[in-house]
Amino acid sequence: MAPSPAAVAAAMPPAADPEREEEAEQQQTKWGAALEGLVVGSYCHDVLLRGGRVVGETLGGAAAFVSNVLDAASPPEASFAVVSKVGPDFAYASAPAPARHPSLLCPAPTTSFHARFSDAVASPAAHAPDRQLRRVHACDPIYPDDLPERRFAYGLAVGVAGEVLPETLERMIRLCRAVLVDAQALIRAFDADGGGGGAAVRHMALEGTPYARLLQRVAFLKASSEEAPYVGVETARRRCCVIVTEGRDGCRLYWEGGEARVAPFPAVQVDPTGAGDSYLAGFAVGLLWGLSATDAALLGNFFGAAAVSQVGVPTFHPKMLQGKAWAHGKGRRAAGRIQHQRRRCGRVDAWARHHPWEEMGDRGCQTNTRG
Repeated sequence: MAPSPAAVAAAMPPAADPEREEEAEQQQTKWGAALEGLVVGSYCHDVLLRGGRVVGETLGGAAAFVSNVLDAASPPEASFAVVSKVGPDFAYASAPAPARHPSLLCPAPTTSFHARFSDAVASPAAHAPDRQLRRVHACDPIYPDDLPERRFAYGLAVGVAGEVLPETLERMIRLCRAVLVDAQALIRAFDADGGGGGAAVRHMALEGTPYARLLQRVAFLKASSEEAPYVGVETARRRCCVIVTEGRDGCRLYWEGGEARVAPFPAVQVDPTGAGDSYLAGFAVGLLWGLSATDAALLGNFFGAAAVSQVGVPTFHPKMLQGKAWAHGKGRRAAGRIQHQRRRCGRVDAWARHHPWEEMGDRGCQTNTRG
C-alpha cells in the first residue's frame, strides 16, 4: 500500500542541533541514517559542439552534477547513495563523483548526449545560448529492484534520458521520507534517430505521462522556464511545491495559494549543462542545513550560477564554499554574499521567511497559503 501524501512529503530532517539528538536517533531508527539521501539517475558522456566542431567532451548526467554539490556542501553527517547505470565504455570512472559513488555496469553503451550550440557567443544577459540536444546512446533504465533495500531521509530523482521509470519513482517514494524531482526526468521524449545523428530531445506534457499520478506524493518538483509549460504549473502546484528556475532572473516557488520569487546570482554563462541539476542539489543542501525554502532556493541559485560558469562538472574553489557558515547557529541564516543576495529579494511571504521545510506539513508547500 502506498504511503499517504503526508508521510511521503514530510520534511527530511535538518542537521540536528545537540538539543535535538534524541529526535535524530528516533529518525534514524525509522528511516535509516538520519540524513542519508538517495540519488537516482545515470552518469553520461556529454559532447559539446559549436559550428559542427567538437569543443568539449565531459562527464555528464544529472547524477554527476548533483553528487558534486552534495559532496561539497552537505552537512558532515549527511551521506548519500547514488544509483546510476553506465556501459563498459564509460570513460570517467576515475572522476571524483563516479569514483566516490560507483555505477552499476550494464552491457549497453553509456548514455551519451551531443549538445550543438550556435556560433553566437552568449552574452551575460542571455538566458541560454542556442542549444540543440540529441541523445546518441541510451544505457539501460533504472528498475525498482536496482534501488537499495533500506530507508532514506530524502531522494532526488534526476534522470536525463528516461532512465527513471514511473515504477522506480514510485519505489523511491516508498523508500524516502521526501522526494525531490527534476522535471526533465519525467517529460523528456526522444524522436527517432535520423541518419545516425542521435535522437532529438523534446518535451511532452506531464499530465499525459504515468508520472502525473505520483505528483501528490512528491515534495518538490523543479522545472526550468522552458519546461514549465509542459509541467503545467497551475495544475502541479495543487499537488506539490513547484520550483521554476529562470536563469538570470533567479527562480520562483509556487504552491497552492501563493508564490515567492528568489533573486539570482550573476554569472557569465560558458556552458548551461548541469545548471538545473546543481540548483536542485543546492536547494536540497539548504534544506538539510535547516534553511527556509526561499533561503534554500537562494543557495540553489548560487550553485546553478557556479555550474554555468564552467564546462562540465564544476570545480568549487574552497573560498566559494566558506559559506558553510550559512548553516551554523540556531538561526541558520545564509552568511556573507548569500545574506547580501537575500536582502535583494525584497519582501517575501511570511511563509517563505519563517517556515522551514519540516514545518510545511502535507504536500510540501500546500498548507502554507497567503491571505
